[in-house]
Amino acid sequence: MEKVVKRDVRIDILRCIAIVAIILAHSEPSGLIFQLRNFDVILMVLLLGTSFYLSNTKKKQTVSYPVYLGKRFKRLIVPTWIFLTVFFVLFYIISLIEGTKYYFNFNDVFMSYSMFDESKGIGYVWIMKVFFLIALVSPFLLKLNQKFESNTKYFLILISSYVGYALLQLLNPILTGSFQVFFENFILYGIGYGLVAAFGMRLKLLSKKELYTWTIAFLMMFLFFSWHYHFNSTQHYKYPPQLYYISYGMFVSLFLYIVLNITRIQSLFNNKFIMFIAQNSIWLYFWHIIFIYLLKFFGDEFSMFNNNFVTRFAFIFVCALVVTYVHDLLKKKLYHPSQRVRVLGKTSVK
Repeated sequence: MEKVVKRDVRIDILRCIAIVAIILAHSEPSGLIFQLRNFDVILMVLLLGTSFYLSNTKKKQTVSYPVYLGKRFKRLIVPTWIFLTVFFVLFYIISLIEGTKYYFNFNDVFMSYSMFDESKGIGYVWIMKVFFLIALVSPFLLKLNQKFESNTKYFLILISSYVGYALLQLLNPILTGSFQVFFENFILYGIGYGLVAAFGMRLKLLSKKELYTWTIAFLMMFLFFSWHYHFNSTQHYKYPPQLYYISYGMFVSLFLYIVLNITRIQSLFNNKFIMFIAQNSIWLYFWHIIFIYLLKFFGDEFSMFNNNFVTRFAFIFVCALVVTYVHDLLKKKLYHPSQRVRVLGKTSVK
């Protein structure tokens, strides 16, 4: 009898929490709130690993690596480029209406499309590069996950890999030029976040005792590094990810995962609104960037929304949510089966 893998709504709820926390961070909150939500990217990456594991346990057939990469490219990079095109065209039109010089130069546009360096271009889209880097290594991480039945052996390999990653980080300040930029933004980012995704692939296989042990272990690591770094913000250890930043993100992520196992708490978040955000998280993320820049360029005109981070967050989140909802409606209408007709034996859209 074929084993049916039941959908874990905790994954969707956590994905919703992560994307809302990211938008909150981009609304320029106070230092304490900014620090408290600084688990969001780690949580998203952890869920990428868990989702990849769950989706591949259902598949009877595997696709070739080139075909897989093509699908990941279309799902992650192509939508990013489509959004960037809409973004730059929109603000070009706004600059014409306002009669002002265009807000971005060629380097801004080029670096945004390349996603080479998170500090260049319009920013914000660097996370899609991280997601694609994880996609590059996910099939290999899954094979590693399947090879070792013992959780102890599997995590010993991850710990050893992190030691190697930490040693590579020591090389980063020594390197110079474009190779240093490539090394940091692709090699270090890929390995650092790849290890988090690898942990996520094992998440569903952990016993309660192991899950609690890892949660406490990450908490102890975070507290130690907090003392060691004189309670400096974990944000300073994010690019590329270091253990201080990772330990905080992992502790909060696992803690939330445990809390959501409580039926009453899970039921509070298990609704259509949360599921909509979770299922449209990528486009919600894209659209919120437009409203960030509207406040950046026209903060005086939007002063009622730009006075404090609460109103900024409400403006950015609600506007992005509305656009995402309209976008989702149009997408469903365009690709709904009732909108398709048969032409010469092929399916086309009216």
